[in-house]
Amino acid sequence: MNSSPAPGGTGERITRKSGSNLALSFICLPKEQRQGMSTFYAFCRTVDDIVDETSLPLSEREAKLLAWREDIQAIYRGNPIQPLAQELAPVVRQYLIPPEPLLEILAGVEMDLTKTRYETFAELEKYCYGVASAVGLVSINIFCCQTRAAQDYAIALGMAFQLTNILRDVAYDLQKFGRIYLPQQECRTFGVSEEDFQKTTLTPGMARLLRLQYFRARHYFEKADRLIPETDRPHLSAALLMTGVYRDLLEKIHRNNFEVLRGPIKLTRWEKLKALRRGRTQLGQTHEKRRSPSRIAVIGGGFAGSAAAFALAQAGHQVELFEAKPQLGGRAHSYRESKTGTTLDNGQHILMGCYHQALQLVESLGNGDRLEKHDRLDLAFVSQKHGRTVLRSSCLPPPFHLLAGLFGFAELSWMDRWAILNFPARAKSQPAKTGESNQNWLERLGQTPGSIRALWEPFCLAALNVPIATADAGLFWEVTRRALFGSTRDAAIYFDRSGLSHLLQPELGAFLQATGGSLHLATPIESLVLDDSKRKITSLVLKNGEKPVFDQYVLAVPWTAAAKLLPEGDRAQQLATTLVPGPILGIHLWTDLPLAPDLITGFLDSPLHWLFDRTATLPSGNGGHLYAAVISAITDRIDQSGKELVDLVLSEIHRLIPSSRNSKVTHHVVYKSRDATFSGALGKPLARPSPLTSVENLFLAGDWTETGLPATIEGAVVSGLNSATAIS
Repeated sequence: MNSSPAPGGTGERITRKSGSNLALSFICLPKEQRQGMSTFYAFCRTVDDIVDETSLPLSEREAKLLAWREDIQAIYRGNPIQPLAQELAPVVRQYLIPPEPLLEILAGVEMDLTKTRYETFAELEKYCYGVASAVGLVSINIFCCQTRAAQDYAIALGMAFQLTNILRDVAYDLQKFGRIYLPQQECRTFGVSEEDFQKTTLTPGMARLLRLQYFRARHYFEKADRLIPETDRPHLSAALLMTGVYRDLLEKIHRNNFEVLRGPIKLTRWEKLKALRRGRTQLGQTHEKRRSPSRIAVIGGGFAGSAAAFALAQAGHQVELFEAKPQLGGRAHSYRESKTGTTLDNGQHILMGCYHQALQLVESLGNGDRLEKHDRLDLAFVSQKHGRTVLRSSCLPPPFHLLAGLFGFAELSWMDRWAILNFPARAKSQPAKTGESNQNWLERLGQTPGSIRALWEPFCLAALNVPIATADAGLFWEVTRRALFGSTRDAAIYFDRSGLSHLLQPELGAFLQATGGSLHLATPIESLVLDDSKRKITSLVLKNGEKPVFDQYVLAVPWTAAAKLLPEGDRAQQLATTLVPGPILGIHLWTDLPLAPDLITGFLDSPLHWLFDRTATLPSGNGGHLYAAVISAITDRIDQSGKELVDLVLSEIHRLIPSSRNSKVTHHVVYKSRDATFSGALGKPLARPSPLTSVENLFLAGDWTETGLPATIEGAVVSGLNSATAIS
């Protein structure tokens, strides 16, 4: 028998006829390898076609697969029967292909004969291994790869390819073969029924389910990229070319909002050629070595830890997230109030359009529809002097969007308005000094007492939770620049529709589980075990006594908890002890009649700062109204009783909104957050740590780390992304 396949044989004819994406990549191979891959691919195509030939009886298809199983074994004895098996035999001998992956391919396609549903991803993973990863294991032999690491790469890349195929062919697989490859367990998580697969438009649950499949496929592409053995990279040109094509296909499905129920989304011929051309250009370029896929523990399930966990899982790592509370969100979480059944945020939080990273996280999880968007700045203010007046930006481009609002804001004089309009230019030419207070900086920039009273002080309290006299001017400018002097979109205001935690759950847990990780709620961490000689964390210590071991650790807890968990003497630990907590009071009021006519009401010259109408979040059929009252930086009143605080808030509402006096409070909840935000010592630079610590495998996240932003949800998310970048 010949030592190499005959040119133009059965294998090459089948491969040319298939028009497969995979076959496109063979063009970069030397002739002998190209012929070998064509023959092997023809084998894969043939056995797959046997299974999909539904016009044949099941018994006949089973018999054909059995014949191939016998022929695979016969190849190693030198006497295969089928012509294609005879062509495959010299390829097997020349490239030392073991029988196991070839038999795994047969076992994988054979699953399609009888299995049309998969309960868990573990079941689907076994199928994907057979029909895709095993294909990769054979291919790396033909590519002449030399390292064992190439096997891990082939397995991960095969998973990525097959998961992309499954996502692309959701409608085709069901209509043609009655198969649904998406795990039933995940369908139930998102409330997706069999009937939903028959529709041509996506239900909200189906959209989330398909997004999860996209996330998983992308994870495996990233994992494979991290596993590329550099010494074998020159041998993997065909795999790398095909990776570019498949990644472009996956992203096209994403750009098309997962509209795969109407039929497969495919790359055009031009798009494929473009991907191949780009890939060939990249083959000769130098590639920076990336960290190998790691097992990573993220400690703390606030927005910082959630962002870090999501980014790391997306980047190809296996992530386990530990949160002490029974829900995600950290210092910005929600819970179900027992008496009324209402989902409440622990304190009233809003997102703004300038929260680019936080909004991107919510959208990436598929939860943008859980946000109520108001497309411009629209704030009512009340005072004893002017009653009710409104600061409302227009739809004009900046800075004119704010200009229109200032002219309609009766609390300001003409001098106040002029000072505010000049503020951005003066801020850029006279930046805040290190450690300078906001009050001093604003006065230095010519801001009038009226502008400070009516605009800057309320905004400072809302953004920094620190009185204007002691707030850090640099932080104030950064958040002001983004929110008030950015684009019109940046000034938009977002409320959560059903609780802040619901912006993260259950999707984040499902995404972590989909990539081999997990979410551990109500799981406090007692300590970190440090090997001081190696300056490495060796394990966690859970409250239940367990000591799970990971490669890397992200500490994403508030500074108060971090100071206790970080090694003694670490710079971050020392900085954490210098931060001063800033308390916030939140009071939820259920009333029979409205308290205020506006969604957001600011109170001037009052101990009460903000009142938010949250009636839209009440469970249907409850009736009545719900409001959240907020007092920021409440250091002098935080220890007062709940009754005293409720009486104070109601007296201020009745004083400045006379129409509210007819309302009766039917229920209330007082929430005191003693460490809602942080600040530094007055007159000193606010020192904050980077994501890096003195310990090699320990990284930091949290709004208290160096983000350039105050303690906001956006700052928390940015910190999580910073820590993920530091690890990657």
